[in-house]
Order: sequence, then structure tokens, then C-alpha cells
Amino acid sequence: MIGLKTVKYFLSYCWSLVAGGIALLLIYFYDGALILPDWYTKGSLRMVFGFSWWDWYFLVNLVLILPIVRVFMRHAYRQDSVEFETYKDKALRLHHEDAQANHKNRAWSANGVTANPWEYQYSQTQSYKSASDFGFNIAKNLLLNILIIAFGPILLIYGLIKNRQTKSL
Repeated sequence: MIGLKTVKYFLSYCWSLVAGGIALLLIYFYDGALILPDWYTKGSLRMVFGFSWWDWYFLVNLVLILPIVRVFMRHAYRQDSVEFETYKDKALRLHHEDAQANHKNRAWSANGVTANPWEYQYSQTQSYKSASDFGFNIAKNLLLNILIIAFGPILLIYGLIKNRQTKSL
């Protein structure tokens, strides 16, 4: 019987392959190993592969080393690792602090809380905070995957040496 832990590791491995596959495709397009010759003339997605030994090295890094390094560097791939504050979020936060500090006569107040009920009806107060966080995490993870696919063995050796040194201390 397959255990739940095994299924979890298998799904994590598959997710690493999918996320790393996008980075590998970008590397292959940049390297020239993957070409779409009829894209501009016919709109066809026929692909031409021209793998060199570098391209096989990148593929082995994707299949073997990327999932291992992602396990070692789990903190770098966390979704909540960055709290990105847009300029509109900052301006709205500062406006609220200013209103709380300097508001007189409590014109919009309910039980001592200063709030403007019309504040969120205008496009000037709308924020793109969650979209900014999501986009930044996607770009960060893509860049990390490209670096790991390109320099995977070096990062794996460094991680193993560092792990061994911390265990010996």
C-alpha cells in the first residue's frame, strides 16, 4: 500500500517538474535548442529540436537535481515569503494613520472609529496588492528555477557541505 507521505513526495516532484519545465523551455528558447521556424509565417507550432550536451545537462538538472534542491531550499519557495506593499497601499495606510491622528468632530464615526464609508468606491483607492504579490512570487520562483537548472550541481554540493558542517557542530 502506498503511504500518504509517498504520494505527497510524488506530487511535490511532479510540481517541481512542471514549474521547472517552464524555466527549461525558456532556457531552450534562449539557447537555440528549441526553435519555432514557422511561427511568424504560418502560425504553426512545429518545433525543431537541436540538443547539444549543454541541453542534456539542463534536462538532467531538471529531472534529478531541481527537486532535491527545492527540498533543501524550501524557505526560498514559500508563497508568503514577501510582503509587497504598493504605493497605493502605502498611501492609503498613511491616510488612515493621518485621519486617526488628526480627525476632528468624528463626522463619519461610529462608536469612536474614524472611517469614511465612501472611501472604497473610487478607483483612486483601489489597490493591486494581492496581484503584485502573486506576480512577484511567480517571477521569483521562475528566476530561482532557472538558476537551479543552470547551476544545480554546484548548489547541491554547497547544500550538502553546509548541511554536513551544521550536523558536525
